[in-house]
Amino acid sequence: MNDPIATARPTAHRQVRAGPLRHLLFAVFVALAPCVNAAVSGADNHLQVELVSARLALVPGQTAQLGLRLRHDAHWHTYWINPGDSGLPTTLAWTLPPGFHAQDIAWPLPQRFTVGGLYNFGYDGEVVLPVPLDVPADVQPGTTAHLAVLAKWLVCREECIPGKAELTLDLPITTAPAQPDPRWTHQFTDAERAQPQASAWTGTARLAGERIEIALRGPGLPEADRLDAFVAQRKLFDNKPPAIRRDGDALLIDAGRSEYFSIAPALRDLDLVLTAPTATGMRGWRVRVRLVTPIATPAQP
Repeated sequence: MNDPIATARPTAHRQVRAGPLRHLLFAVFVALAPCVNAAVSGADNHLQVELVSARLALVPGQTAQLGLRLRHDAHWHTYWINPGDSGLPTTLAWTLPPGFHAQDIAWPLPQRFTVGGLYNFGYDGEVVLPVPLDVPADVQPGTTAHLAVLAKWLVCREECIPGKAELTLDLPITTAPAQPDPRWTHQFTDAERAQPQASAWTGTARLAGERIEIALRGPGLPEADRLDAFVAQRKLFDNKPPAIRRDGDALLIDAGRSEYFSIAPALRDLDLVLTAPTATGMRGWRVRVRLVTPIATPAQP
């Protein structure tokens, strides 16, 4: 006889396509996101969202992989942790059973979008934003975990539309190995491939007038051709594509300094992500870069 726990499937998750939002809410987002320039009354939100799980069950004491699955209409996009010149990153607010803990979004590699002279970073097409879920060791097998999240996003083409959805997912607790959910295997595999890989490189960043100059050194540095570079912190780069070149054993990145440049006194490291296209998709690396130039007085907006 089959193990009823090991073969159980989660209850159907909710797929949400948000409806039109009131003009007042839209006006709030206009103030926060400069790319907003069209009313949303009567408009479709151009995005479908679902809360999904890589596996059919949860195991006590293990870390599970959840994900926010985004399906964008053609030519529409949502945003990375640093959205660039305008926009807002997707946010998740969780309601979980006692002892469960959802980690931060493990952001996949971003794309660069150019809209009306603005440079934005984010995602189009279909993408899963992975979220590791820590399952407590004392959770009772044979029970069901009810997981809920409030997701908020901004989806943009030339105009932008704010959206939100309350999503739920019920997963059984089992001591048996949790089987993959075949509906989402491909999406979670793609999300894993799109994670920036840790590197053993070292780097320094220096302020040079209106520029930020970064030098990276270490084993396995990629060639400069077709590389792009992003920084997770906002208001540092001006978000235009940086100039990237090799100089002997160093990789040099020359980026414009944001007109709103400001760094909190405690921040001395920049979280840099490099991306490069390959025959099988985007490849990327992450490296923490030390800012060695003394901090100047922040510019005022």
